[in-house]
Amino acid sequence: MKKLFTAFAVAAVLAAGLYAEDVTGGVDAVTGAASAIGEVANVSETLQGVWFDSKYNCNWQFQVNSGSDAFCVLKDATSGATIYTFTRANVKNFKGEMEANKFVLSWECPAKNRIYKFVKGFTADKDLQLDIYHNVYQERHSAKITFVSSDARIN
Repeated sequence: MKKLFTAFAVAAVLAAGLYAEDVTGGVDAVTGAASAIGEVANVSETLQGVWFDSKYNCNWQFQVNSGSDAFCVLKDATSGATIYTFTRANVKNFKGEMEANKFVLSWECPAKNRIYKFVKGFTADKDLQLDIYHNVYQERHSAKITFVSSDARIN
């Protein structure tokens, strides 16, 4: 029984490491596995890059090692103008966790009255499922957002 449990644990860690490498574009397997299993210290171990939301013509930029409190910036895809900057200070309930063979990154932004959820399955596809729930109007926005680039420098 111990051997079976150990085999499952090793398989889970390896799968998590491979997933994290796919999402981050090349993080080492130990760091990636720890992040994907839910021991997320910060978003820099989990997501980096730019994803495009065609419905609202905007880019979601997740930053690695920005040296600032910002971890995600929403920008107009045409003009490049910043729509909103998400920081640890202006969000709550920030979570990175495993949920039914998928990695889920979520947070609530009280200033925008919204809950944001980004989902990445264990596939080679780098696109994300985005779900936004507006607390006041009880509206949902769901879309598959397309991976654009792994370069997401936030200034």
